Amino acid sequence: MAKPIVKREYTLTERIYLWEILKGLKLTWKHFTFNFRHSLKKGPHTVPTCWQYPWDRREIAPIFRGEHMLCLDEQGREKCIGCGMCAKACPAQCITVKRGKVPEGEEDKYAAKTYCETFEIDLLRCIFCGFCEETCPKGAIVLGQGYELADYTREACQADKKRLLNNFLKAKEEGTLKPPRKPVPKVKPPKKEGAAKKATAAKKGVEKKAAPKNKVEEG
Repeated sequence: MAKPIVKREYTLTERIYLWEILKGLKLTWKHFTFNFRHSLKKGPHTVPTCWQYPWDRREIAPIFRGEHMLCLDEQGREKCIGCGMCAKACPAQCITVKRGKVPEGEEDKYAAKTYCETFEIDLLRCIFCGFCEETCPKGAIVLGQGYELADYTREACQADKKRLLNNFLKAKEEGTLKPPRKPVPKVKPPKKEGAAKKATAAKKGVEKKAAPKNKVEEG
């Protein structure tokens, strides 16, 4: 159904729209003078002012999801086994993984018998949701704190395996690695009451059937 049209009678000041414009400019000038006075103070700015990027930078939250990295274990071996779980869980389908067997003589470089021959992420399609990090069974892929990802070509926005490993080494040197995630505790599902009642009823039925046989054997 169509909505009824309500005719509104505007006042004289509302019809003279210039007065409304002056009211808006007054509010803008009030905020401008407030921010300008506080921007002259020394020290970190605590009010919404212009940050002189890249010299002024804000602290990044530890849960920030930035550019990806492939992690190494304590012995310097690659954790990734090339299972492809991250690629399957990715809603943007921006991850490509090719699995391969560890060649002979290079077992000390990898933590498992299989590894990822190629690992590519299209950063132009990635939505940085973190599903790959949550799905990985080995904790091999992590979203770090790198956020300066703009570039001039599409090819430069394709993160390969070498780049992802370098991101981990760089974050390790800078001390910006995330702490390891705590494993989710496994909880056994509660037993259904109906199944428990059926089990007890079946046990009672078996005992009743077995009782007469015992009496006959005694007689």
